[in-house]
Amino acid sequence: MESNSILLQSYFLYSAILALKLLLLAPLTSLLCRPEKVQRANISDLKNLTPFWLVAALYTTTSPDTQTAVNLFRLFVIARLVTVLGYIIKLPKVCIEAAFTVSITVTSYMAGYVVYAYRKAL
Repeated sequence: MESNSILLQSYFLYSAILALKLLLLAPLTSLLCRPEKVQRANISDLKNLTPFWLVAALYTTTSPDTQTAVNLFRLFVIARLVTVLGYIIKLPKVCIEAAFTVSITVTSYMAGYVVYAYRKAL
């Protein structure tokens, strides 16, 4: 039961970190000379965080290995931070594309895991 509690706490923690990042982008828009970069980062986050929050919540119900799940959450957060930094500051395009690919891969893996875990419900 303890590992389930750690898993949920990790999900809540990393979800809150992502939400704070999303909220902090709004004031950043007024501080930068090129607010369209921050707006693009914000739109990108909205398109990628929403599926993550839903799929990760479902993923926690499948009793995954706690360490694997926590590492997936961490990996997603790091990838989204790199992606947003890529919009705001000049990062090599390969870094931005790799981070985007990692975030999509993590969400897709968790979604596939959920479908597999609940396949008998089909």
